[in-house]
Amino acid sequence: PTSSTSIPDRHSQMALRSLCVSVGVASALSLGVTPSGLARPKIAVHSDSLRLMRMEEAPAPAVEKAEAPAPPPPPPPVQYSQSMPFLVKRKTLDGYVGDIGFDPVGFSEILPMDWLREAELKHCRVAMLATVGFVFTDFFHISGFDFTTLEAHDACVASGAMSQLLLWLGLLEVFGFIGIDQTLRGSGRAAGDFSFDPLGFGSDPAKMATLQMKELANGRLAMFAFSGMVTQSVLTGNDFPYLF
Repeated sequence: PTSSTSIPDRHSQMALRSLCVSVGVASALSLGVTPSGLARPKIAVHSDSLRLMRMEEAPAPAVEKAEAPAPPPPPPPVQYSQSMPFLVKRKTLDGYVGDIGFDPVGFSEILPMDWLREAELKHCRVAMLATVGFVFTDFFHISGFDFTTLEAHDACVASGAMSQLLLWLGLLEVFGFIGIDQTLRGSGRAAGDFSFDPLGFGSDPAKMATLQMKELANGRLAMFAFSGMVTQSVLTGNDFPYLF
C-alpha cells in the first residue's frame, strides 16, 4: 500500500526530471546539437538558412589590383661625333680602331663596316707606299729610264710595264678578296689582317692596338699627302717639292 504522503514526492521528482530534460534540450539546441530521437526545431533550421544566405550574399574579398608595369627606362643620351660635333655619332662605328665618329654620309649604316675598314686599310697602305715612291723617284733614276715621277706613268704605259703591274697586283687582289670574304662570313678574321708581322711587333696586345692606331693615322695622312703631291706636280710640272 502507498501512503498519501508519497504522491506529492513523486510529482516533485517528475517535475524535476522534466525541468532537467528541458534544460538539457535547450542547452543542446543552443550549441547546435540535436539530441538523438528529437527533431531539430524549425527555428534553428531557419536561423542556419539565414546564416548561409548571408554568407552567400556577402561580397567577395576585393582582389588586389595587379601592380602597374614599371615605366620604360629613359632613352640613352645622344652621342655626337667627335670630329663633327653637330652630327650624331653612328653606332656602327663603335669598337673600331681610330673611331672619331666621322661618317657624315652614313656609309657605315649601308655597307658592312668590316668591308669599309678593309677598304680603308688597303688604301692607307697603298697611299703610304705611293707617297714614299713618288718622292723617291724624283731623286733616284734607273739607268735607261730617265723620267720624272710625273712622266713615269706615261712611259710605263708606252713600254708595257703597266701590264706587268696589273698582272701582279691583280694576283694580290685575289688574296685580298679571299680574306674579306672570310671576314664577312664570320671567320673571326679582323679586317685588313693578313698575319704579316715578320718582326713580331704585335706580340703584345696593348702594343698591337697602338700600332694599329698609328698605321691608320699615318695611312689617312698619306692619302691626303699623295693626292696633294700629284695635284701640285701636275699644276707646276716640276718635281719635289712641287711648289714652283
